[in-house]
This record gives sequence, structure tokens and C-alpha cells, in this order.
Amino acid sequence: MKTTASLKRHSLLVIALLFALFPVLCSCVSMARRGGIDAAYRAYKKGDYVTALRQLSQVESFRSEMPSQQHAEVLLLKGRCLEGMGNRAEAASLYEYLIKTYPDTEFAARAKGRLEDLRKAP
Repeated sequence: MKTTASLKRHSLLVIALLFALFPVLCSCVSMARRGGIDAAYRAYKKGDYVTALRQLSQVESFRSEMPSQQHAEVLLLKGRCLEGMGNRAEAASLYEYLIKTYPDTEFAARAKGRLEDLRKAP
């Protein structure tokens, strides 16, 4: 039978281990997000917009932990996929949301360019 002192030592070791592993776990989530975005870019470049959008939806499931710059990148790529699928109105709405939500990002600047192109197209 374990003594109270033994249980306290065990509890402290478990807590210390959790604190030590926390940065590693956070890093894994960040790498998984980046990997999902990279997979979406690969699918987009192949013209497989459905797969790209599926990947991006999985990435967005981590939205609460995602830096705003990265979410802006995801939104821009989603818009490009929607354009590729012929959903120009939906893409335009997404670009407008991106510009409004993340106005100071490089992706907002790109979204403005995409909006201009969409408005010029017949």
C-alpha cells in the first residue's frame, strides 16, 4: 500500500511531466495545422478543390488556437478553391470577410486583388 508521501511524490511527478510535455503537445498541434494547410495547397495546385476545402475545414477545427495570420491564409486559399469551382459569389463574400476581419495582413491585400479580378470578369 502506498503512503501519503509516496502518493504526493507520484502526483508531483505526473504534474511535472505534464508541464514538460505541454510545449511539445502545442507544437504538434501547430505542425498538424501547417501540414493541413500544405496538403490543401498541394490539392489546390492539382485542381482538386474538394480535397483542398476538406483539408482547410479540418485545419479550421483548430481555429481557437490558430494565429490570425494563419487563419487569413486559410480563408484566402478557401476563396481560391471556391473560384476554381466556379463559385465566384461565395469566393467574393469570403474575400470581403477576410479583408474586414484581417485588414492588416498580406492575405487581405491578396484578397483585394482577387476581388478586383472577380469584379472585372464577365
